[in-house]
Amino acid sequence: MYLNLINQIGKLLNSDGDLMRSMNMVLIMLQEYLPIRNPCLLIRDNVINKYFIDLGPEISEVEKNQWNQRTAKLPSLPALKLQHEMILYPDEPDHLQLPCPSLGEGQAFATIIQPVTYQQQHLPLCIFSVIVTELAVVNDVGRIIKFIADMLAVSMIARGFPVIEIQDSFQQQKQIPKIIDNIVGQSEKLKQIADIIKRISASKTNVLIYGESGTGKELIASAIHNNSLHRKAPFISVNCAALSENLLESELFGHEKGAFTGASNTRKGRFELADGGTLFLDEIGDTSLGFQAKILRVIQEGQFERLGGSKTINVDVRVVCATNVLLEQAVENGTFREDLYYRLNVIRLEIPPLRERREDIGLLIDYFIDKFNEQTRKNVRIRPKDKEFLSELDWPGNVRELENTIHSAFLMEQNNYLNFSGKFKELSRKRAVTKKPIRSESVSTPVVKDQIQLEELEAIEDALKSAKGIQIKAAEMLGISLRQLRYRIRKYNIIVRKINING
Repeated sequence: MYLNLINQIGKLLNSDGDLMRSMNMVLIMLQEYLPIRNPCLLIRDNVINKYFIDLGPEISEVEKNQWNQRTAKLPSLPALKLQHEMILYPDEPDHLQLPCPSLGEGQAFATIIQPVTYQQQHLPLCIFSVIVTELAVVNDVGRIIKFIADMLAVSMIARGFPVIEIQDSFQQQKQIPKIIDNIVGQSEKLKQIADIIKRISASKTNVLIYGESGTGKELIASAIHNNSLHRKAPFISVNCAALSENLLESELFGHEKGAFTGASNTRKGRFELADGGTLFLDEIGDTSLGFQAKILRVIQEGQFERLGGSKTINVDVRVVCATNVLLEQAVENGTFREDLYYRLNVIRLEIPPLRERREDIGLLIDYFIDKFNEQTRKNVRIRPKDKEFLSELDWPGNVRELENTIHSAFLMEQNNYLNFSGKFKELSRKRAVTKKPIRSESVSTPVVKDQIQLEELEAIEDALKSAKGIQIKAAEMLGISLRQLRYRIRKYNIIVRKINING
């Protein structure tokens, strides 16, 4: 049935008759074949760039003229709203608010609004609207309407309808300043980092990136690669903290077929895949000493063997590492190899947290809103007071937390504004939260150092007591890894006794 309808419409639109008459016949035919009411087409007036009801078999000339006169006095709808196809139900706002014939009392219905667009980046030639009276087939009807809209667009362009490029506040938005690559900001600290990245562009020297979680360490690593002489070579990223040691070894060095249970095929590792380019190792401070020795060999000699293999593989890879752990302290504690530290710490970049570059918060807010608007074809904005409030927060989760907050408010938007309802209470509690900035050096007198060690010892003993001797629970309470806790237990000669809960 639907194929017959589309075939007849195609013949009608391809005929030599008057196009407006043909399109009106299309609307009438749709009513005969589909469970719809009030089909109408709104054609754009190119002079004032507004859409007026031109065709609507169920709308009287008086209603049509009254609606068009009211529309002429109203502000134009944003182009992004007009580009977005929608299925609206009675409890949802219809921004067109067309004259509607009376429907049966209590009858369920949905309104389909379909832009008739010749190409994606242009304003619709016209707006197609119908009311579907059988909700069970609303999606099927929507697909047919979309298909017919494409046929209408081709016919209208063939008959000389002009294509107008979008001129909308979304396209005319101010350019968000980017320091380098895709890194948004204008703070002096970011400018200094960008300057260093440009200086080392001709080198393949290793780089160590420090920064709190969410500051954008991987973006910085990517920028280092993209501004190097080897930008066309691969950029490979690995999160060392996300994998167990065995999996991490297989991931980085690869394995031969049969190397372990489940190894049904030979697999290249990340070092091999990054040959000639850059390998980014995130959270390098969370790796074991044994694994660090294997990484050191590749960095020193450019050689390794796959798991289960004996063939030596040579690679030329620039290694960029990131950590939120002070590696100097880890070296002192014996949890990080000193020789590997000096190999990695050739160029050091410290990424400032958001609270130390507040001038970038507003820019990032605008950047994320624009990104989500572009993805969804919307025109959502933020109220000035909300933006001011967000700019005053400390953001312990940094850029990642800010982006997630904006995304959440974007999804809950009301009346085209970000909706932070219920979120501000949670954010307010974080206003006073700050983290100590990561420092490359620590200067302490012996007295201060002794006091710190005493406080650390007491904290560990209290945590072990609260955890009833279960070390993994104590480590969680202290916010450190199990390996770090065990190192401190040995350092302070703490005797650990598990408490029998059952008595």
